[in-house]
Amino acid sequence: MAADDLTPTLRFLTDAGHLMATASPETSAFLMRKRDALMFEHEIPLTEAQRQHVCSCCGHIMIPGRGSQLEFRKEKKALKKSASTRLRQPQQPKSGESQPRLTKVITCGHCGRRTETKLHPPPPISRRSTKTKITKPLLLETAPAQTRLPQEDAPQKGTANASSKKRAKSRKAGLQALLATKGSNSGLGLGLGLSDFMQK
Repeated sequence: MAADDLTPTLRFLTDAGHLMATASPETSAFLMRKRDALMFEHEIPLTEAQRQHVCSCCGHIMIPGRGSQLEFRKEKKALKKSASTRLRQPQQPKSGESQPRLTKVITCGHCGRRTETKLHPPPPISRRSTKTKITKPLLLETAPAQTRLPQEDAPQKGTANASSKKRAKSRKAGLQALLATKGSNSGLGLGLGLSDFMQK
């Protein structure tokens, strides 16, 4: 079979296996095994997603929580140093050493075979700190420290007060505009208010 003729057959076996997964798991596993055998025969490699999704031993579609189990494990260090060697040699951080790698283990619910996948650790977080340099006028640097302090404090207080006054004015103007529009709408007589019912 040519590669073009093989694609529809593989797609049919995959779709049929997934459709039969809940109604007849054994038939589904048989179809998926046939698909894997056909791919192996024509030397088509399994993708990582296909390897994790279908058991390569029995063909069972592995769905975590429906018989199959999913777990994550940290990779253990192969060589452990004795306590005496650790005391003699100071620990030095290695430049190439990174976080321990995780292994994703999927256990087939039908045959119990384990499919292990090594996960790469996430890249290290690089935090960029932006430092702003405040430049002062040349005249202030040449002036004595005693005369400089009151001059610097006065503009900062003035700007803080001015901005809070501007915010208060804009808030007041917004509320007055809202009351004016509400008052003009009630004057048109579009609806009855509570005061209309309370009057005798």
